Amino acid sequence: MTNDGRRRWPVIVAAGVGTLVALVAVVLVVNRPPATPQQQAPPPVASGATDPAALVVKDGDVVEASGQVIAAPGKPARFCAPAPVPAIGRVDDGPPACSLGVDVAGLDPAKLTGASVVKGVTVGQAKLRGTWRAGVLQVTWQGPPAPPAAVGVDDTVPCPTPKGGWSAGGGADNNALHQYIYDQHPDRFRPLRVAYPDGPPTGVTTGPQPKEVTVVEVVAGDPAQEERQLRKLFDGNLCVVAAPGRPSIARQEQLREQVSAGLDPLMSDPANGIWSVGGDDVFTVELMMLTPELHDQLHAIGFDLLRVEPWLRPTVER
Repeated sequence: MTNDGRRRWPVIVAAGVGTLVALVAVVLVVNRPPATPQQQAPPPVASGATDPAALVVKDGDVVEASGQVIAAPGKPARFCAPAPVPAIGRVDDGPPACSLGVDVAGLDPAKLTGASVVKGVTVGQAKLRGTWRAGVLQVTWQGPPAPPAAVGVDDTVPCPTPKGGWSAGGGADNNALHQYIYDQHPDRFRPLRVAYPDGPPTGVTTGPQPKEVTVVEVVAGDPAQEERQLRKLFDGNLCVVAAPGRPSIARQEQLREQVSAGLDPLMSDPANGIWSVGGDDVFTVELMMLTPELHDQLHAIGFDLLRVEPWLRPTVER
């Protein structure tokens, strides 16, 4: 459970075995003048997600991915998926290995990016493309790894700047605000989020703290009336907007339970290679690859609730 009463799914892996556990998520909150009832929360940003059917990997498909490569003498090279490795129980005195990955053939260890030799094992990074055949990636092209994808975070302030500007810094006491929204009326609101009108912080600073605004989205009820009540509970920067039709905190919890019922068994099977599930309205599933069988199982849960992000995926050449 988080400090605001929500349950989130984290990035998880244990030698390839996924388990749904609680993630401590920090929800920052923060202030502004009364919103007009006409103000609306911005629509969700398009995810650009690919049709799951186009991500299915079948024998003979041309696929690609970026990641770590481990090449040990006398053994097939291993191409490692970016699954986290648990620190608890980890043994560091052995040669490098990856908990989740695929065997590769046709790799040139000398062309790996940032290659080094650790206990006789060559370790480096690469982007590999090749044919998926009988459980092995037959490499036809090798190059430097692709840069990490940017993580999209909504830090916009969907309210006009108040007269006199936003108050400096943040850190106002928000316990009463949290209790009202999460404990008393989770059916009326979406989760609180923090926004930075002057841009988010970019690192550690010893100077003044950046201005923070707590964004409150009202899915049911009169936003103006709710704002008047919220301002009695919180004296920080506040932006209250209407968000009709979007899932409330209570509805998000129902969706988590629904999705969890279908995903728990799949994550418990290491063969499925699922290492992460997370989200609020739509749940992102990170996995090694999307097989036809796994596609059908996820389809039964509902692709309207899932965004599938396989590591090894078909190219346009398939």
